[in-house]
Amino acid sequence: MRPGQLINGRYRLAEPIGSGGNGVVWRAVDEELDRSVAIKRALSPDSEDSVERIRRLRREAKILAQANHPNVVTLYDVATDGPECWLIMEHVPAPDLGRHGTLPPERVARLGAQLAGALEAVHARGIVHRDIKPGNVLVTDDDRAKLGDFGISRVVHGEVTLTDTGLLTGTPGYVAPEVANGEEPTKASDVFSLGATLFAAVEGVSPFGAADNPLILLRRAAAGNVSAPCRAGMLAPVLSKLLRVNPAKRPTAAEARKLLENLADSTAAGTRLSRPSRRRRYRMAALAAAAVAMLAVGDWLVFDFSLRSANNAAPEPRGRPVGLGDPRTADPCALTDPAALGRFGETDQDTDYGNFDRCDVIVQAGGSEVDLKVQFANATDAALPGPVEQAGEIGIVREPAAGDECERTLLLPDRFRVVISAKQNGEGVADLCGIAETATASAVRVASLGEIPRRATPEPASLINADACAVLDNEALTRFPGVDAINPQIGFGGWTCRWRSTTSPLSLVVRFDRNQPLNAADGRPIRLAGHRAFVEHDGYGDKSCQVSVVHRPYFARDAEPMVELLLVVVTGDRPPEQLCGLATSLAEPAAAGLPPT
Repeated sequence: MRPGQLINGRYRLAEPIGSGGNGVVWRAVDEELDRSVAIKRALSPDSEDSVERIRRLRREAKILAQANHPNVVTLYDVATDGPECWLIMEHVPAPDLGRHGTLPPERVARLGAQLAGALEAVHARGIVHRDIKPGNVLVTDDDRAKLGDFGISRVVHGEVTLTDTGLLTGTPGYVAPEVANGEEPTKASDVFSLGATLFAAVEGVSPFGAADNPLILLRRAAAGNVSAPCRAGMLAPVLSKLLRVNPAKRPTAAEARKLLENLADSTAAGTRLSRPSRRRRYRMAALAAAAVAMLAVGDWLVFDFSLRSANNAAPEPRGRPVGLGDPRTADPCALTDPAALGRFGETDQDTDYGNFDRCDVIVQAGGSEVDLKVQFANATDAALPGPVEQAGEIGIVREPAAGDECERTLLLPDRFRVVISAKQNGEGVADLCGIAETATASAVRVASLGEIPRRATPEPASLINADACAVLDNEALTRFPGVDAINPQIGFGGWTCRWRSTTSPLSLVVRFDRNQPLNAADGRPIRLAGHRAFVEHDGYGDKSCQVSVVHRPYFARDAEPMVELLLVVVTGDRPPEQLCGLATSLAEPAAAGLPPT
């Protein structure tokens, strides 16, 4: 091919404008319509079955032309010139997505919504692209994304070294795991490749990493080794959905478009969820079930939301060895930095919710509320949920996002743990693992300087000074059938205690809590030993009864009225009246044993 060459008696080559493993793309002039076009040789003279392939190519070109979508590079014609076959396409004078470098998540969401819409339109015509990648996406000056080579890759190999050997249709860094394992490309694999393309746009590398050898990328793709994004921010949850290894669990192109449009619209409008009440009633079944499960291993994981800004001046080393120190005086809020989380949305630190072993930061992110919880936990021999990465003297365990939650665990040298969890409340799209990772960096930065800072001296009457295991004496414990009084499970700081029955599947939990003032919505109101109390069946999860005893009212740092609570919970497979009768009979001596206010 050379400048000035006439193709099909109509298209005069002007200059090469791109190249790839399948040949050179030229700008040409359509001398009949006097317009610029892009032209690419689809089939060479030595192509096998060229007649059949040209027939199929023309059929798909006809279907594609009917789609007529503004974010698809229009295919004008399939022209033959002697033994050669050429694709005549819309000329888009714009660089491809890969040449734009890394882009902010907000812009990638906007471009991604356009591309998903293009996929939606063409999938509706029964066409599978098979080779979506940054090099096949053009981005114009007015920020319009145009997907090129659409629908033709069924018969024209994509830009891949491996394709020429017949091993793969697609690009290893962007191919879906099932395709890498030999399955036929589908609409679902197109959605994966779209996700991989958007991942590369925001991260600067494909979700399978970087490698000079395409076989390495193909091996990673076949194994489903999809990297977690680090820079994607609010886009991360959508990428996670698009890049699911199981194709049946990926959204359709239409669903992907809606996800990306909602995110882009939210960002453009600068919207946030209206702020609900800051505090969540502890009786939520999911939280209660999680707490019961943690008790089973003697580890109390109440999650807190915390952040320490990397831009702040570095705190001075504190002179004591790295570790948690005295559990009762360590301050979980010292590990949080709401300013660092500000890039995800509006933040609000909540220092007075739940037990004393946690601190919360509420983040309004991605159109939803995210609870970032930092919680201290006892040393335990339980298996770790993942591999340990060392950051100086501190170990870090990173768990992948699971549903509406993403968690990190810090392992301190004195064997205590710090559990950092970002949990989404409500609808919306929030970068949970990005929030958790930011909070982790802040916490590690503070904890690495020595012993974790101490909390302010509490009020003498506060339950923070009490021992949950001592609230019930031996005589009171005899009310609990078959109690193993000698071996209670002691939670962090002694602020939670659990006893099991040796004669029945019952368990007893005594723990401290902080919440908004209670009312009849929190259970049946009664009085126990001069204290207001509330009895609620299933208040601590299924097959439970919780008695909440009001110890003392106080005001939080923001002057909001709060109460400290003693919770007495009995769980087990018993009728509600039996569970609540037993819980109430135990709560009465517990209330009588509370410290004076």
